[in-house]
Amino acid sequence: MDISLKYKIAEKIIESNDDTLLNQIKSLLGLSENDFWGELPIEVQQAIRQSEQEFELGCGIPHLQVMDEIKKRFSKV
Repeated sequence: MDISLKYKIAEKIIESNDDTLLNQIKSLLGLSENDFWGELPIEVQQAIRQSEQEFELGCGIPHLQVMDEIKKRFSKV
């Protein structure tokens, strides 16, 4: 990764006021005091990693599609 990209990323982080984004970056970088990853059972960690890999390969169903299907299924009650 070239240094200019690193500076662009750092600049965006500095300019950001999005707490959710900043907390995600904080957690990703291991700076969170409340990082619970190590407390999760190995099986759960493996399942999450597998899900991430499947997502990167384009497998799975988008969140909005799942939510639409759930709303359709349960709004008929």
